[in-house]
Amino acid sequence: MIKFFRKIRQNLLVKGQTGKYLKYALGEILLVVIGILIALQINNANESFKQNRKAKNYEETLIAELNADLMRINQLDTLCQKMQKDINDYLSYFKNPDKEYEVVIQEMEKVNYYGDFYQSIAYTIDDIINTGNLELFNQEIKNAILEYKATQDFYEKNREEVVQKYVLSDLEFENAVDILSFNDLPSDESKTLNNWLFDFKSEQYRLFNNRALSILRTYYFRSDQNTKMRLSIENLLTELIKENSNEE
Repeated sequence: MIKFFRKIRQNLLVKGQTGKYLKYALGEILLVVIGILIALQINNANESFKQNRKAKNYEETLIAELNADLMRINQLDTLCQKMQKDINDYLSYFKNPDKEYEVVIQEMEKVNYYGDFYQSIAYTIDDIINTGNLELFNQEIKNAILEYKATQDFYEKNREEVVQKYVLSDLEFENAVDILSFNDLPSDESKTLNNWLFDFKSEQYRLFNNRALSILRTYYFRSDQNTKMRLSIENLLTELIKENSNEE
């Protein structure tokens, strides 16, 4: 093809048809430019298709991950609410001036800490942000992703401090009691052995109640985290599902 065009140019020059040669040369340049523009359009269309496909894959993966996160949050909320009720029941009864030792000791068994914080499995969000692929999405989805990430980072940052307060109160209590005997139910004989469980004014009760309050604060923190994360997830899911339905 190149030889064909070169031959035409040479024939025009040989025949002295300079005007026709210039017109032909301009036409040839125009054809080349048009060819380049068509190639660029095809390349841009292919790139746009790849980007749209990548965004679509991200959206589908995120929707699945976030739905799994919501299910996990609901499970943790059920546990948090139960533990909050158990601890509040114990503290409320302990404040009762007519409380009985046997009931207090029984209620104490419910004051436990389960360190099962919410941990997101939406790792795709980190991938989107770290790879710069946030620009694949519309402004609403970008804002929802950044809001989700900010909420997650806030609770991750403050979690250690909340847990540390519980750990310190737990250590204080453990240092003041014989844990092995504490885990055994006290018998009637214990009443005659100056057992702290039968002295509501004992230092051990004070430390135990401090520990109960620290655990309760931890569960309140977890409930607050779950609520805020749930709202953030639902907002992001709404935007993702809306965009997904627009593409179909």
